[in-house]
Amino acid sequence: MADVFLSYKKEDIRAAEAVVAGLRAAGFSVWWDDSLTPKTAWDVALEREIAMAATVVVLWTPRSVQSDWVRTEAHYGQDRGKLIPVMREDCSIPIAFMLRQTINLCHWNGEPDDRQWRKLLTWVADLTGTKPGNANIPQALGAAQPNPFRRAVGYLSTGEPIVDGMLVNAATPAATVFRDGETLPVMRIVPKGEFLLGSPLSDPDRGAVEGPQKRIEIPAPFAMGVFPVSGAEYQAIAGAPAAPIAAASAGKARFGRFKQPPADPLATWQRGADPALPVTQVSFEDAQTFVARLSAASHEVYRLPSEAEWEYACRAGSRSRYCFGDVIDATVAAFGRSTGPVKPGSFPPNAFGLYDMHGNVREWTADLWHESYDDVPLDGSPALEGHGSMRVVRGGGWCDDAVLLRSAARMRATYSSRVDAVGFRVVRVLT
Repeated sequence: MADVFLSYKKEDIRAAEAVVAGLRAAGFSVWWDDSLTPKTAWDVALEREIAMAATVVVLWTPRSVQSDWVRTEAHYGQDRGKLIPVMREDCSIPIAFMLRQTINLCHWNGEPDDRQWRKLLTWVADLTGTKPGNANIPQALGAAQPNPFRRAVGYLSTGEPIVDGMLVNAATPAATVFRDGETLPVMRIVPKGEFLLGSPLSDPDRGAVEGPQKRIEIPAPFAMGVFPVSGAEYQAIAGAPAAPIAAASAGKARFGRFKQPPADPLATWQRGADPALPVTQVSFEDAQTFVARLSAASHEVYRLPSEAEWEYACRAGSRSRYCFGDVIDATVAAFGRSTGPVKPGSFPPNAFGLYDMHGNVREWTADLWHESYDDVPLDGSPALEGHGSMRVVRGGGWCDDAVLLRSAARMRATYSSRVDAVGFRVVRVLT
């Protein structure tokens, strides 16, 4: 079984040879049709090898995009979650593949340290490495699988490496920590899985708005901010060019039905605040504009988490009132204070490696406020039918009582309000 099945057009054989040589030099086995003879049943051979290969690398050129065979092989790889598209020459990618990240090797001349080439090697290594049968909660409790081509660009205070976000995609192991720029939020990949949204009837602090409990399936991994957005990160993006949400998403975002915010709401933030602390006094509109500009600056798709995603990430596999158990105290979260938020990371992370999911600042989610979970989407997407001026906030804040920090506790806020206790964290779509 080959690590890589290479799909290309015969007229591009010289470009294909360079890719094959580079992959083999990096230690990967490659199957391509240079060894087929006229006596070979080539269609049978192609079907056998593409089925057995761990990855399908497709080289897009002006000629290959016109090939029915190359498109068919690309569809085969995409349908089975093992496609790695590579643009070898400038061309218009077929519409069925436009929403996938594509590696750009148009100007690659064989350099082993080229960033786009390292991106290809990293993605191939992710797909050819040992993968757990179920990328669910237990896998996320440990460190991410090492990848020899994914180099650290920094480290968390725990010593965990932070890798270049360009080298991350949907096949990257859960728990991987990355960032898309040195001034941008640090992200961690959260695995797909299932959980019970809301609180059980046995919870003495359960409110009517926290039920009925629903089983939610998170169908794909996503990346979530390790910390709430800090003042420094907010400042870095506040000076970036404005970008409409629709343009930043370019049709790739899973959730997109949001009102267009005012011209420049980010300018309203109090810049005298400590940049190391979580940003507060930001409205839902401010947060939406931030993720639109972050998307434009990073060339990735960022957004606010849905309420279901937020609770799933907060629980991190737990079913207790808090991710740490049924009680909470001042050793694990900032709450019941009179002075304001603390520096992110001051308390232990949850089992997914996310900090301050309880307390410190309340966090905006994408959902419109709704009084129950009767009609909540079961796929983790946000509820966009509800009170038009109110959005859901989660997690509780530095000034709240412990009951509001529960994993299932829900609060609401007017989308235009700016208060000292409300901030947000971001999600990045993985493709």
